[in-house]
Amino acid sequence: MPYLIYREQSALYTDVGNKLYEITEMKGAVLIIGSLLWENKENSLNRNQGELRENWRKELDINNKFEVEVPIRYGRKSSSRRCTYTMIFSNSVSTSGKAYLAPYKEESHSFEDIKKQAIRLAKAEGISTNKFPNRLIASWGAVGIAFNKKTNAEIVEIKNRWHEEFVSFDNTDYKIGQEKPSILRNGELNFEFVIPDNIDYVFATPVIPNVAEYPSIDKIASAILESNPRYDTYLIKNIENGIRVKDDDKILEIIK
Repeated sequence: MPYLIYREQSALYTDVGNKLYEITEMKGAVLIIGSLLWENKENSLNRNQGELRENWRKELDINNKFEVEVPIRYGRKSSSRRCTYTMIFSNSVSTSGKAYLAPYKEESHSFEDIKKQAIRLAKAEGISTNKFPNRLIASWGAVGIAFNKKTNAEIVEIKNRWHEEFVSFDNTDYKIGQEKPSILRNGELNFEFVIPDNIDYVFATPVIPNVAEYPSIDKIASAILESNPRYDTYLIKNIENGIRVKDDDKILEIIK
């Protein structure tokens, strides 16, 4: 089905089922659960990536970010962070963690606008690279999206266009055991969190847990203590910036 969009003066229209719907400005946000919030060229192990993230955050209204409860935990061993554990979305957590929704400064008006935002997020995450430009999916993670349930036929075609980007996507490994994967095969996020009424869509970057089982607090702490040189920045900066999960204070106590 072709994607038809019309502009008349300042209004946008989309053709859905032979009916013409007006599209008002759409407000997006990014769900941030880790280093995207605080990493820069000074505290990053990869100065270039840190600087890229610092510049990317200029797109966001960081001063008006707000706390949200999300199902997150430490669940991926990161070779780029000296084999310490980093945060992932997980549908089997017993207690939700705390993260942030950061709105974009600029509104979007079309699928093309939304995709450009998603690609720039993918670059900040290291999913889209010079070797693999303009991609939303890597072997280890992807940029997913969630739409506010209040949105209706106005953006049906935008949702369909997003799904087309994920036609060959395999979400099988975005979970451990019998839990639900953190992202659907169509590229939509697959975990519970509240999207406020003034936000139309939210990006997040689910990643594949590369461990057989989720690590205990002792195992998370041991990975930090065994890193050489010691790397505890991810844990400490998350806590300092209000990104919290169950028992992270106990991990901090162990590594002191």
